Amino acid sequence: MAIEANNVEEDSKAYYWYHCVDLLNGFVTDGDYDLRDQIGQFGFPEDMKGLTALDVGRASGYFAFEMEERGADVTACDIPSFLDWDFVGGPKHRQELAAQVGDVETYSRQQITGAFEFARWQRKSKVKAKLINAYHLSPEAFDGQKFDVVFAGSITSHLRDPILAFEKLHSVTRGKCIISAPTFEIAGTEQVPLMWLVGTSDSDRRSWWSVNEKALVEMLKCACFDRIEIHSRMEIAHRRLPDLKVPHVVVHAYV
Repeated sequence: MAIEANNVEEDSKAYYWYHCVDLLNGFVTDGDYDLRDQIGQFGFPEDMKGLTALDVGRASGYFAFEMEERGADVTACDIPSFLDWDFVGGPKHRQELAAQVGDVETYSRQQITGAFEFARWQRKSKVKAKLINAYHLSPEAFDGQKFDVVFAGSITSHLRDPILAFEKLHSVTRGKCIISAPTFEIAGTEQVPLMWLVGTSDSDRRSWWSVNEKALVEMLKCACFDRIEIHSRMEIAHRRLPDLKVPHVVVHAYV
């Protein structure tokens, strides 16, 4: 679909933007999170020429496009439908949402897939798109391919079985897996692997857990990563909720 340049800002409003994405035409999308000033905290190689990269849970695509700008051959994946979220409440809650949403395909395009596709078209990007659940990742899903760099940003809390998801990430990692995860710490328990169950206290039923650093590292060990390094710690702020600053840890895990 052709989009007139002077309508880009207005047309972008048709989609939910998780990230602020520079469309390379003088316009940056109005996302909930602007991570451009924090990109150095994630530890991506400055020069990614010759590397393959996989962005798992791409959302609006900020990280996929960032890795592409650094020279990587990037594949970006996300769930195909809003109803594929790993909802607290399972099938019952999913059925209730389906009834509320009505046209699931249109709603999913607005909330899940549309922003990335819009940004990819505007940027004339060559990032390859893949619709797949994190639990279904495997080399076979990518024609036998594994990736030099695998990135998963802020998805851990949204997975009922994060260790299974980490096993799947391990299966498609040839070199390094970069994980950014919401964390918490309780003084005096730093050496105890802890998970806090969010569950039904999350109003939209899309968050299961928060973990401490020890638990995140231990889960990655359980998923058979050989070496795990804490790369950085930071707070990620929601642009519309200035008091919401979520502590994150960035971990580099190697196969």
